[in-house]
Amino acid sequence: MEKSQNYQNSQILNEICFSRSGLKFASYVRLMMVVMIWFMFNGSVLAAKIETTATLTESRVLEEACELHITSSDNPLSAGVTIALNHEDAWVFFDNLKPSFVVEHFLDRISVNGAAFVTGTNGRIAIYAQGTVLMPHADTYKPLSVFTDENYGGKIAKYGVHTYYNNLGEFDNAIKSFKLKRGYMVTLATESDGSGYSRVFIADTTDLDIEVMPEFLNANVSFIRVFKYQWVTKKGWAGWNQDEYEMTNSTWYYDWSAGGSTSFDVEYAVIKQNSGWPSWSDINSKTNVTHLLGFNEPDRPDQSNIDFDDALAMWPQFMASGLRLGAPATSDPFNSWSLFNFIDKCDELNYRVDFVAIHAYWGGKSAQQWYNDLKYIHNRTGRPIWITEWNNGANWTTESSWPDDPSEYTDANAQKQLNDLKAILEVLDTASFVERYSIYNWVEDARAMVLNGELTLAGEYYANNNSRIAYNSNNDVIPEWNYLQPSLSLRHLTLSNTIRLSWNNTNGDLAKGFILEKKVNSGAYEEIYNVDDISVLSFVDPLDSDIRGSVSYRLKVKTVEGTNIVSNEVSYYQTSGENSIQAATFSVGTTDWVQSIFAEKYETAPIIISGIPSFNNVMPITTRVNSVSTTSFLFQFDPWNYLNTPVFSKSENLSVLAMPEGVYNFSGLKGIAGVVSGMDKNWQEVTFEESFETVPVVLCTQVSNSTSFATTVALRNVSKTGFEVRLKSEEAVTSPTLAEKINFLAIECGQGIIGSFRVTVGRTEDGEDIAADKIIVPIDNSYIEPAVFAGLLTESNDFASTMRYYYSDESEISLFKQREMSGSLAVVEKDHVGWLIMDVGEQQPLSDIDTRDTNNLPFYPNPVSDNIYFNFKSPTHVELYDLSGNQVDVSNVQNSLSVSFLPAGIYFIKSPYGVGKFVKK
Repeated sequence: MEKSQNYQNSQILNEICFSRSGLKFASYVRLMMVVMIWFMFNGSVLAAKIETTATLTESRVLEEACELHITSSDNPLSAGVTIALNHEDAWVFFDNLKPSFVVEHFLDRISVNGAAFVTGTNGRIAIYAQGTVLMPHADTYKPLSVFTDENYGGKIAKYGVHTYYNNLGEFDNAIKSFKLKRGYMVTLATESDGSGYSRVFIADTTDLDIEVMPEFLNANVSFIRVFKYQWVTKKGWAGWNQDEYEMTNSTWYYDWSAGGSTSFDVEYAVIKQNSGWPSWSDINSKTNVTHLLGFNEPDRPDQSNIDFDDALAMWPQFMASGLRLGAPATSDPFNSWSLFNFIDKCDELNYRVDFVAIHAYWGGKSAQQWYNDLKYIHNRTGRPIWITEWNNGANWTTESSWPDDPSEYTDANAQKQLNDLKAILEVLDTASFVERYSIYNWVEDARAMVLNGELTLAGEYYANNNSRIAYNSNNDVIPEWNYLQPSLSLRHLTLSNTIRLSWNNTNGDLAKGFILEKKVNSGAYEEIYNVDDISVLSFVDPLDSDIRGSVSYRLKVKTVEGTNIVSNEVSYYQTSGENSIQAATFSVGTTDWVQSIFAEKYETAPIIISGIPSFNNVMPITTRVNSVSTTSFLFQFDPWNYLNTPVFSKSENLSVLAMPEGVYNFSGLKGIAGVVSGMDKNWQEVTFEESFETVPVVLCTQVSNSTSFATTVALRNVSKTGFEVRLKSEEAVTSPTLAEKINFLAIECGQGIIGSFRVTVGRTEDGEDIAADKIIVPIDNSYIEPAVFAGLLTESNDFASTMRYYYSDESEISLFKQREMSGSLAVVEKDHVGWLIMDVGEQQPLSDIDTRDTNNLPFYPNPVSDNIYFNFKSPTHVELYDLSGNQVDVSNVQNSLSVSFLPAGIYFIKSPYGVGKFVKK
């Protein structure tokens, strides 16, 4: 341990020396003070009972935790000397002998608890820098102990190496502290497949005792995988030739595959070379490996050739391995595929990346430039660096400083390569943030380490260079957790007439519960559901028939820190009214299709008439309705096609009216609601079911969505008996429209009642026609919530126009015609316009409904003593009011209604078909 700590200390000092030239003196002094403090607190981290000797001259029995270091490479053990390892933490180190040499020459002198040391059976041999460490650990040894309470209390479980522990039983989401024995590595994750919050812990210099689990893992662990850690050096080899990596004294290697294996002297690192090979089964079944490299040069078509998004999408499979992970190594870390973007995106998505792998063929750069570039990569990514391919340039790079042709190994070239290599290795070995490097041999003879089976001059230096232990805990990646916004959706369940709210849990076990909130119209959000069970991902909210307007929901995710993450907002819109006639005004800020639900279900799909949009956004828009059923419909603001990326800066108000098809008496105003099918750009004549005594106002709404481009409805020749109608598109669109369906409402001018809503209907007269200017429509000051319906009754221009409105003041509304602008700027000619202003407010003064001495609803007798008789075709909703506007009875009536219970007086009958006044005798 002391040696390992000294390695780290010297790394930091050398790195400071290397970077000193780039520091101002004051900054350098401050940095040195920090280093001195670091030594004060870290230099004393020593294991108990460390003994070092060149040659062991007498036999030893180690019965307590200790380290016995033997440094001689010529004569480590005197004749007849034996070593007994009788404690799990009694370790012997041969600091300068490779494991294979120790096995061949000295293993028979080592025993474990009285039995011969047998690798795997009762002992473990590991690489320790340029030497070897022997531990009395069998392959069945379980180095990880976990506890259900903090400070190692509660229940305990132990876990061995290589196994995928993804079904933890009673320890699932229950672990609050753990102990990991020195010489091992563990990956913990919050999800059973290795995803979620994932972190690697390495016990390299001492046992790792965690009294309280880190915040995101505390009582959240569902995945465990333990590995044998090896103290390999930074120096490695890129290639599969055993002779070459043994000649260079490399302690690790990789071969762009998963086909190699770890030996006594060299640790093997696997790589997912490309998306299809090697297979995940080959990788995940590998034992005695600890690290997994990402795709090799994904930016090159002759290598892994993987799109950035595809590589990112596969990363959860890397996490599932439990191995320590290295980012994909591009051919150049600074190219457009972007290692940096990959790391940023992984951090955003909570994907674990423990180190970055790069390729560096930086010929012609000085040692300082190598350091500066590597330091930038480290700072930018926040990860230690593996340089998995590098050399002093390559045959595809250009350096003009070679004495001879670099394809040839000459004395001059060999000397240059040696000098350059020394400088580069000084950087790699002393920069603490460079964790590993593996040189690439096959880049022209001048740069070779091994040539024709023999070491070159630079190769000899590389082989003799005793690099430092690779892993440095100071560079550990401690991930944060970026809570992801949940996605909330809603669905109207027609059979139960409820709203089903559903959501996903992208944060897994790091979500600690959910809070569902609801608001109506512009009111405040209120909590309607609170649950700590994160397996619950839905809630059913009963429909409230008294609500009119927009109903919105949002979900809050409870976090580990005690804060909340808020989801998207989802909304539906709801009409309300008296039985078969319903209406509402909605505030909408999107061009998406929006659902509206009827508070009361219809027997057949009703007629839908949409109002005109308010004018909070300048962009011209049309409206259309679709998917009308007995329970709901969809509506949409549809911008003209020529508008580029239309976006609402504010919401627009839009009113809707729903009623069954038929002929009505709206408290003295005759009305007809109907359907016209097969609409296109050609004029079609429509004849009313009954004639009007005066020319009505006609309001039309498209209620189908067959045509992909925006359209609006045009009228002409409105008369007492009918009208002509067609669809219009913007001038720039010459394609024919497909057959569409429209709803219309024709209604006489005046004041009346539609269902339970007071209305005022009007139209322009000659001389008041609307062109580009507005017209003013007075508002009844007693109207609580005016809803605006309007439409053009003539067609004076070839281009399409729609109606918009805004409030001039509290007592009037301004209506204007807004043209689409895809074609020529022709003069805007005048048109007749009709409108209907409806009060959709609550508690309208019904005593003012009918002050006229007329009966608009057929019934008899009048006056009446006991029963009133009707001729309704089906049961109909009927309400009775006294002169004060108080409701005195509500019934469903088809033929007769008893009023014998009423005191004598004057009363009103209100139904969807009109209002009548009667006298009770």
